[in-house]
Amino acid sequence: MALLMLFVLTLIGVSSISTTTMEEKMSGNTRNRQLAFQAAESVVRDAEKFIDTAIIIPSTQFTNTGVGGLYTLGKGPSSSEAIDSAWWTTHNKVHYTSTKQGIKTQPQYVIEYLGSSSQASSPTSINIFGGGGGGGGGQGSIETFRITARGTGATDNAIVVLQTHYGKRI
Repeated sequence: MALLMLFVLTLIGVSSISTTTMEEKMSGNTRNRQLAFQAAESVVRDAEKFIDTAIIIPSTQFTNTGVGGLYTLGKGPSSSEAIDSAWWTTHNKVHYTSTKQGIKTQPQYVIEYLGSSSQASSPTSINIFGGGGGGGGGQGSIETFRITARGTGATDNAIVVLQTHYGKRI
């Protein structure tokens, strides 16, 4: 009877250790993914600041080959290319300007120029409600950009790719 009781207690102990180990791995993976997301999000903000301060329209800064991470319409990464690590190693991109602690590889981004949208000519064009890149309503044009950002976590196994559109009123 005592041996049977020891056997049952051993099984309970082993299953508890196994469960605890699995939960620890899951929380580590969640933390790793959150670090990757935060890295990608921070580099998106960096790209938006770059657009606001360094992009002059009309611009010759954007090229088919993406010199400086700036691509013309249709030459940036497609959705499938954006999640492919090989694309990021073989194409031009911009690395995060600051050092982000706790991550394996510094985040990077590319900006693709999508063109101009005139608010005066199209009632369905982009509507801006103030703040950010251009202020309230009114006449004018909005230059639009697609920002593709890639961030990693504490290991390069956790990768987050974000794509967003950003408008700059001219």
